Amino acid sequence: MNDAALSRIIVENESDWLRVQSNVEQSMTRSMEVRLSSLPGGKDGSAAKAARGEVQARLAKIRESMFEMSKPNLRVNGHNYENFVNATEPFDEILDRRVKAMDDERLKWETDVADRRKKRPVEIHQLEDDIEERSTWAMWLPEGEDEDTGPKKKAEDIPPPPRHAEVVETFNTLASNLAELASSAPAQLARAQRAKAVQEEINNMGP
Repeated sequence: MNDAALSRIIVENESDWLRVQSNVEQSMTRSMEVRLSSLPGGKDGSAAKAARGEVQARLAKIRESMFEMSKPNLRVNGHNYENFVNATEPFDEILDRRVKAMDDERLKWETDVADRRKKRPVEIHQLEDDIEERSTWAMWLPEGEDEDTGPKKKAEDIPPPPRHAEVVETFNTLASNLAELASSAPAQLARAQRAKAVQEEINNMGP
């Protein structure tokens, strides 16, 4: 970007600049009415009526000259404003930024989904091993518990297996992550497809 572009005021949409022009015009009109109202007879008096036409014409020329002088200082939607009005198919800088943001988001989701697909099987396998170990351990009572002599322990008296809390926490986390992935995957895929379609459409547009 050259020095001339850097010194310009950036305006994202032409409608923003047109709104500024409208606000300036309204402000100038209000100031004119205040001045005319100070004449003998007020703003509706003969003196104000006689001067109004000439004042309005002069203000219109001032506005036109002022806005024309401002064009070299503006950059609207990626274009120097003096060239923007004559552009038949102007480059949409805002749309380009949005498409890039959507593409970055699509890549992020694809990377996240791929990462989850790698990790989930390992976590599930570890969980299965823990459950199998716990089940096998629970099938065997301490030595002598299967004999009739002596009181037998109740189920609640048997201490939890090793890593019980860790197994429960891992299972709950895995179940929550799987539910979240199942509910958000369609929306993520749809957003990625929309971003890709927009990118392809822009790439196919002529210069």
